[in-house]
Amino acid sequence: MTLKLHFLLKMLAFFMLILQTTARPMPNADMMNKLKSIFKVGDGIMVYNTGTSNEALEDDEIVCAERRAGKSYCKEVENYMEATRLDLIDPEQFEKFRAYFTDDMAMPQNIATRMEIDAAEKPSSIKTNVIYPEGVLSEDSSWLLVVQHEQHKQGILVEECETVDSATEENSTLPMENNSKCKQNFNYRKLVVLVNGVMKEEMVKLPSTCECDM
Repeated sequence: MTLKLHFLLKMLAFFMLILQTTARPMPNADMMNKLKSIFKVGDGIMVYNTGTSNEALEDDEIVCAERRAGKSYCKEVENYMEATRLDLIDPEQFEKFRAYFTDDMAMPQNIATRMEIDAAEKPSSIKTNVIYPEGVLSEDSSWLLVVQHEQHKQGILVEECETVDSATEENSTLPMENNSKCKQNFNYRKLVVLVNGVMKEEMVKLPSTCECDM
């Protein structure tokens, strides 16, 4: 691999020499900046790729820490307000999807009480809370912007494993064969998303439950 890069570098130097001797214009600044974003030149003649840029990985402009960590949602999308311009959306669109703008925790008291009991029995590696995702992975594996307006929010109850397939904190002192293993489960549900400035319903992937083998 090093020999190939060495050969390519020598060829590049050869062509640059030809350009200079034939009085052809040198590459402009934009071209040179583009090359610098792809290759990095170290000491000597070593040329190596610095890796794939964020532009290639996240060209849909939905960027967040959760996505980079491999999760199916973004709590906060960079430049969310600029990307959605929710302040310009017709109020009738919000009214059309009014049923979606609520929190999952708004539930009958008996169910809420049962959830509190269940939560007390769960390992400390399992966390249950309500999130307001601004970005989410769709059923066809594309990233979408979720409608989260100041007065129209979609609160989603999720249960997540803090550590997948590893010992829980409660069992960390037990022999390895007795340590619990956790598996993250997901489900698909409808949320209101924004596509080309228009609200619509889409099935999206979100964490549902965390199963730990005790």
